[in-house]
Amino acid sequence: MELRRYGVKTLMCCLLFVLGAFSAMAQKEQDVKYEKFTGKIGPYAITLFVNLEYADEDAEVGYYYYNDRPKSRFTLRLVEYAAINAKGSMHLVLKEYSPKGNHTGTFNGQRELRGDGYEGTFTNRKGEKFHFELMQSY
Repeated sequence: MELRRYGVKTLMCCLLFVLGAFSAMAQKEQDVKYEKFTGKIGPYAITLFVNLEYADEDAEVGYYYYNDRPKSRFTLRLVEYAAINAKGSMHLVLKEYSPKGNHTGTFNGQRELRGDGYEGTFTNRKGEKFHFELMQSY
C-alpha cells in the first residue's frame, strides 16, 4: 500500500513537471510581439507579421501568408533595417523563404513610421517585380 502511494505521488510530480514545461514553452511563443500588416503584393492579398525590436542581419523576424492560402507560410529574414530619415521612414529589406527553406523573394521598401505603412518592390525568384503596399493592423 505504501509503495503504491509513493508511485502515485511520483507520477503526479512528473505530470506537473511536464505540464509546467509545456506551459513555459507556450509562454515563450506568446512573448514574441509581432506587428501585423495587411495589404497586397501586386494583386495578391497577404497578411504579414514582423518583429524588428531586437533583430540582427539575417535573423528570422517574422512570416507572411497569402490570404487565400493561409497555410502558405513564408519565413522572413532581415537583410537591412536603415536608420530613420528626416521624413520619418526607414529602408527595410526582408528576404522570403519557402517552407522548404528556399529563398523565393525579396521585399525592398520604405517603412513609414508616421503612417504605419510598408511599401516598395517585391521581387520573386524568377526576377519578376511587383509593387507591394502594406498597412499595420492593430
